[in-house]
Amino acid sequence: MIFENDWVLWTVVIVSALLGAFLLFTLLQQDQYQWITANGYKIQSIPRDATIVFVNNSMEKRVGELYKTGRLVAFVGQSISGGIDTVSAREKAKINAYKELAEYFNARVQTFAALVEGQLQNIPDSKSQEVKSIAVEAYKRVTQMFSEAQISGAYVYAIWEERVGSLVYTNVLLVFDPEGVIEALKANKEINNQIAELGKSGVDFFKALNSIIDEAKK
Repeated sequence: MIFENDWVLWTVVIVSALLGAFLLFTLLQQDQYQWITANGYKIQSIPRDATIVFVNNSMEKRVGELYKTGRLVAFVGQSISGGIDTVSAREKAKINAYKELAEYFNARVQTFAALVEGQLQNIPDSKSQEVKSIAVEAYKRVTQMFSEAQISGAYVYAIWEERVGSLVYTNVLLVFDPEGVIEALKANKEINNQIAELGKSGVDFFKALNSIIDEAKK
């Protein structure tokens, strides 16, 4: 009987210790970061000691909607400075975020080309290669516009700063809004003309582009 009581006691002690350790670990993990939110949704974790200096409240509802429907695509850009010229630091971080966006699409040029090729039917091989080349050039032009921040539909949603010694790490969260970007591309005369010509050869430029965008959500 004494043995049985000891066994029960030790079981309770061990379970309590494990539960306590788990709760402590959970609390410590939570203390390591805070959240950028949009319309009540947690969309980006940042260090606990970081300072949020800007949130684009006018786009909060839209960003929350994108997150809720699984369409939120975001990129983070960072700059390092002495913390004196905050305007330049934030602008540089924004440019770096756009570069991250552009690099993502640049890395998928071959995927885009394959998607276009899959749309081409009943076209001679020589013509097929020409059409694919035109589509890829249009795609590259779009990625260039991303890197140079020349296109609307992508916007800064939040900025936060981290101080490490005498350095300040400025971070920008850039939201890529697929619907806004596509509308902006349609409004660009140069790009739209190329897309229209591709359509005559059976190439749906936006369908291929959307497939690339969908990959970024995964």
